[in-house]
Amino acid sequence: MKISYGAQDLRKLDKNIIFKSLKKEIVTNGQFCEKLEKKICNITKSKYSLVCNNGTSALYLSILALFKKRKIIAIIPNINFVASMSILHQLDAKIILCDVNAYGMIDKNTFDQCLKKAAKDNIRPNLIMPIHYAGLVLDVEKIYKICKTKKIKIIEDGCHSFGSKLINKNSKIIVGQSKYSSCTTFSFHPVKNITTIEGGAITTNDKNLYKNLKILRSHGLKSTKIYDPYKLIMPSLNFRLGEINAVIGLQQIKHIKKFKNKRQKLVNYYLKKLNKFSDYFQPLNFESKNIFWHLFVIKFLNSKIYLKKKLMLYLKNKNIITQIHYKPMHMHKSYKNQILMKFTKNSDLFYRQQLSIPLHTRLTKKNLDKIIFEINAFFKKVN
Repeated sequence: MKISYGAQDLRKLDKNIIFKSLKKEIVTNGQFCEKLEKKICNITKSKYSLVCNNGTSALYLSILALFKKRKIIAIIPNINFVASMSILHQLDAKIILCDVNAYGMIDKNTFDQCLKKAAKDNIRPNLIMPIHYAGLVLDVEKIYKICKTKKIKIIEDGCHSFGSKLINKNSKIIVGQSKYSSCTTFSFHPVKNITTIEGGAITTNDKNLYKNLKILRSHGLKSTKIYDPYKLIMPSLNFRLGEINAVIGLQQIKHIKKFKNKRQKLVNYYLKKLNKFSDYFQPLNFESKNIFWHLFVIKFLNSKIYLKKKLMLYLKNKNIITQIHYKPMHMHKSYKNQILMKFTKNSDLFYRQQLSIPLHTRLTKKNLDKIIFEINAFFKKVN
C-alpha cells in the first residue's frame, strides 16, 4: 500500500450521528454547522466563526467582505498554494509577492522589504495575507504594528495551523484568535489537521464583518419580509457547508488533542531517527507541545539539492509519496500580468530545498521505520 504524505483519519466516526443528520429537515447550513462554529470559537478563542464549503471559499469570502468593490493591492507570500493567487486574479487585484524566511513564511524583515520598494514606486498596498506554514505560528503582532500605521488589512491564512499556538515571554498567539488581524481562514480538506471532507472556516472578532460574511456566504442575499423575501446586498455565490460535513467536523474536534499528540509523537520520532542525515538535510520541524504539525518538512543543504528529485523518485518506487509545498507564485505564468512586484531570492531557494515527507495520524511506527529505512538505503546508494 502507498504511504501518502497526508491522509484523512475517519476511523472513529459515529455513523449513527451521520445518518441522524440526514434525517433532519435542514441538511445544509443548519444546527450542526452552528455547533461546529461554536466549537471553532472555543478552540481559537475568537468571538465569531463562520463555516463554509472549503478553505478557498473562506479566503474569497474574507476578501470580498473586507473590500467589496474597492481595488485591492495585496501582499502575499511567494511560497503559497495557487488558491490565494487565483482568488486575487478573479477579483482583478494587483499583487506583490513577498519573499519568505527560512521557515517558508513572511516575517517583519521580508515585509519591510516589500513596503520600502512599494513606497519608492508609489504603490500603496491595502491587504496582506500571511500564511502560518506547516503548522507553525507566524508572529502576526509584529506585522500588525506596521499595518496599523499604513492602513493595511490583514487576513491570516491559517489553513495549515488549526490548533497551533505560539507562546513566549512577551505574547501568546493562537491561530484563529484574530487578535492582530481582521480575520483568519481555515481549510478542513482531508489532509489537514482535522477534516470535514471538504470545508473551511473564518474566525473574526469584528461583528460587522461577521454579519457581512454570513450574507455573502449565501449568494449575498439578506432576508427581508415575507412578501419581499430577500434583498441582494452584494452579488456573491453559494459557499454554504452541508450538515453532514459539519457532523464529521464535530466528531473530528472531539479527537483534536489525540490527533495533535499523535502528530507530535511522529514528529519527535522522525527528529530522533533522521538526525543521522544532517549532512544531507535539516528538518524544519521541532519538538513543541503547542504546534499542531500539518507537514513534516525536510530542507536539503545547498550542496545536496540535486538529490531531492532523485529521492522523490526513489521513494515513489517504494510506494512512499512525498510532496513539495510550494512552487513559488512567480513561476506560474498565468498570473504575470497582475504581479506589480516580486521578491524571489529566498522563495526560490526554499522551493529547491523543501520536501514534505509523510505525516498524518494513520501512520504507524512500522510505516515510519519503512520510510526511514528507505531514506537510509537511498543515501547509502548515492554515496
